[in-house]
Amino acid sequence: MDYSQISVLLTLAFGLGLLHSLDADHIMAVSNLASGKLGIKSNIRFCLRWAFGHGLTLFIVGLVVFFLGVNLPEELSLYAEMAVATILILIGLFVLYDVWRRQIHIHFHQHDDLPQHAHWHSHQKLKSHTHSHTALFVGMLHGLAGSAPLLAVIPITMTQRPLYGFLYLVIFSFGVILAMLLFGGILGYFSKLIVLYNEKVFRLIRSFLGLGAIGIGSAILIGTH
Repeated sequence: MDYSQISVLLTLAFGLGLLHSLDADHIMAVSNLASGKLGIKSNIRFCLRWAFGHGLTLFIVGLVVFFLGVNLPEELSLYAEMAVATILILIGLFVLYDVWRRQIHIHFHQHDDLPQHAHWHSHQKLKSHTHSHTALFVGMLHGLAGSAPLLAVIPITMTQRPLYGFLYLVIFSFGVILAMLLFGGILGYFSKLIVLYNEKVFRLIRSFLGLGAIGIGSAILIGTH
């Protein structure tokens, strides 16, 4: 394989990474996890944590497969898929519960000459249920669930050359990170607009996201049996 062919395959890896991040279960998990947050920066950070978790798993899998020559058990990907499905269902249930229990009001105010902005306010003291490591953990599970199919589509010539195979995974992960960076920005921008327009509409959208997560998680669970 010459360098021009390698360049084409690595470019393909980047494109596939962009598309892979937009899988329904990925988008549903990230959207639900970030749905309680306002602001572009907070949503971007949350989406990037998921993407880094996804990439971290692929790096570990790549090291094990390409450099140590260890074959992954066939059942590993299946169990990871089942774990992802279960977590999706739990996330969806939590979002529905969170929408129901939180009597949220949006308070608008200004500081000096700064633009008007909003803050969440709740009449009950709530602990933060969305921990900073949740998205990272879910991303790692998604990476593990998709590692076997991804390794299967890596060209055989690259699997015979560990460095190229590992580089394929790295560039693939960069594609995932870039897509999630853009998605997080878009998610944060539109969620803030919707809240400013109508708080009830935002809560309704969160409810639909929760139901969607439960539906996709259930479909994945049924498909693994």
